[in-house]
Amino acid sequence: MKGEEMLPSLRIAHLFQSTNIKFSDSHAVQLHILYTIRGLQQRGHRVSLLALQKGRRVLYTEDLKAATSDQLLNCHFGELGVTGRLPFKLFESGIRRIQAASGLPYLGLFDSYRLYDASCRNLQGYDLIHERYNLLAIGGALASRRLGIPFVLETNADVIEQRVFRGTPDRGVRRLYAVWAARFCFNTAAKIICVSSELKDHLVRKWKIDASKLAVLPCAADVEMFGQAYDPAAVRRRLGLTTEAIAMWVGGFYPWHDLDLLVDSFQRVLERVPTARLILVGDGPTRPLVERKILAAGLQEAVLLTGSVDHEQVAELLSIADVAVAPSPSSFPGHGGTPLKLFEYMAAGKAIVATGMSQARAVIRDGYNGLTVEPEDVTAFANAILRVFNDPDQRERLSQNARQQAIAQFSWTRYAERLEQIYADVLAGQE
Repeated sequence: MKGEEMLPSLRIAHLFQSTNIKFSDSHAVQLHILYTIRGLQQRGHRVSLLALQKGRRVLYTEDLKAATSDQLLNCHFGELGVTGRLPFKLFESGIRRIQAASGLPYLGLFDSYRLYDASCRNLQGYDLIHERYNLLAIGGALASRRLGIPFVLETNADVIEQRVFRGTPDRGVRRLYAVWAARFCFNTAAKIICVSSELKDHLVRKWKIDASKLAVLPCAADVEMFGQAYDPAAVRRRLGLTTEAIAMWVGGFYPWHDLDLLVDSFQRVLERVPTARLILVGDGPTRPLVERKILAAGLQEAVLLTGSVDHEQVAELLSIADVAVAPSPSSFPGHGGTPLKLFEYMAAGKAIVATGMSQARAVIRDGYNGLTVEPEDVTAFANAILRVFNDPDQRERLSQNARQQAIAQFSWTRYAERLEQIYADVLAGQE
């Protein structure tokens, strides 16, 4: 497809198997799923979200406003077969109690079967099933085989290796099952979407997947929302700031965001620019560790933590940033993801400083739309921030180039267009 040529309207199911996701939360997983669905809907496709929820329900809706409401008010839930009946519910409750009491490994079998059940009951006549892959999740792949619907699998990381990096590796039966489940999904998929070339190479190398089955599709950003004209002076006043130079980081507090490096680097920045401020936007499990590090370094007056904020507030907060930062460690096996924040920084027209892992370098061209330094180099990261602070002309040039590139290449509209091409290739292969 070229230009604005569009596929005929398709009936697409977008699946996600996890009971820990609330679509009202503004985290990267939810945002990626919701913007993907919205972009396809805007291009004329009928796209339904089918996702597990707490309470053993399955969300099934085209209405994203309802799906993102706190209490899921007016939201439709999918019809269930055997998993919705009382005997099955009693059986499941009993097995889960035994599992919890005995310490048996959790394999997600009930979750997979519930998603499979809901898919088989609700997705008859659909053209495609698109699933964002998650650990142990086989419900969508099973349903696609049963229904004879082409299956597109979106991978944002090797989730098994990701858990090793997080310090929660799967062992024994659970690891064996996780590996089998991943292979089952990879084998079922007509196409596997990777968020970066690095992840694609990893899947070819480790999982022996034919490269022709893999497609690279980077993330995107809401260029309209992040391009709005906010009032930076008002935002600064609200945060108790005046004219200080500001470095800003946005994201979840997780080990793979290397906030230790950021705090250490900013300590060196303060030696040269004592009035500078670092703003950390977000929340997560390692936040207490970061807060303790900030206190131990005596940086509590220079570092502001906002906590979790709505997505639109992220765009507003970025309006006051002189530099937006994205550190990552060098050792993140099998991840290969490009942080969503990079694309949102670009859409906001920010000068970016990032550690130069290969997936970041695929987006950030050093000296053109940002500055990249080697991972885990505290001095280099600090110096890059200082370069942006101290050179207004370079800062403006980096900002403009980042914004222009986001509009041209990394909008959700362009993302949906590229995704359509992947779908077209899959459907052509079924003929």
